[in-house]
Amino acid sequence: MPEVICIGELLIDFVATERNVTLAESPGFTRAPGGAPANVAVALQRLGVPSGFVGKVGDDPFGVLLRDTLARNGVDTTYLLVDTEARTTVVFVGVWDDGRKEMCFYRNPGADMRLLPEEITPELFAGARCFHYGSITLINEPGASAQRKAIRMARERGLMLSYDPNYRPTLWPDEATARAVIQEAFQYAHLAKISEEEWAVASGYDDLDAGIKAVLARGPELLVISRGSRGALATNGRYRIELPALTGINVVETTGAGDGFMAAMIARLLPEREKYGSLALVPEETVRAALAYANAVGALTCTKAGAIPALPTQAEVAAFMAARGLGA
Repeated sequence: MPEVICIGELLIDFVATERNVTLAESPGFTRAPGGAPANVAVALQRLGVPSGFVGKVGDDPFGVLLRDTLARNGVDTTYLLVDTEARTTVVFVGVWDDGRKEMCFYRNPGADMRLLPEEITPELFAGARCFHYGSITLINEPGASAQRKAIRMARERGLMLSYDPNYRPTLWPDEATARAVIQEAFQYAHLAKISEEEWAVASGYDDLDAGIKAVLARGPELLVISRGSRGALATNGRYRIELPALTGINVVETTGAGDGFMAAMIARLLPEREKYGSLALVPEETVRAALAYANAVGALTCTKAGAIPALPTQAEVAAFMAARGLGA
């Protein structure tokens, strides 16, 4: 039975085979299953935490591939539904060595946008301890209403909620709308993650201190910032932990690294929140250890191509950390 429920987009990434070129210039693409919440579900499963995924795919070959991929990785697909009227979403991804990405989505609409509120039922949460969500499903109806219903039901059941906005500019009608929706959704989360490249939109500020204060004021008990080559940061407003990025990593591709990072934070901090009653009360050294673990998961994800195919197992992370003299 899944302990963490992830909701949102499940799609196919077509990743450019050549780095540092635009999508128009890429000579070819490698297909890989993806979608941020789905990546988190698989990452959790590989890290030893049973997970389930809620969403929709099309009645097409890509939908079959995605369902089979999640199932093969042990993710519960009971609530991964099939839409007979819309295709599975695909996205073409160009990647630069500095972490920048160019993304072109094909979803007009995509099946992932068409989850219905009536398809969110209490049975979905049976045995769950945590609910993870993003902002992409909040862009369009009916998916937005379905996700908000799921968030409300998860909170009513006392689950820990985690939130990663995963801002993708080309999917939003405009930046102002993105800012409003993304920032509004922080109020439901206990654990929130923001990547450095989406900081201004997600927090509402360019300044780090002002942004941290604004996000925490909206409700999260702990805020984590993934900063790519600059490492990671975690704060509850009273302390701030900053860890450098791991060095000597053979970076093949960065897609999915943030999702692996998020899954690692959930895996390590979920039992701690249940122990202390709030992530804000978890000891600083425990959060520091979780952040180091998440850094390792994110780094390992960068050593392989694709999102889901690149996510490491619990044993791989342990071996990687041991080889570097890091606490597991």
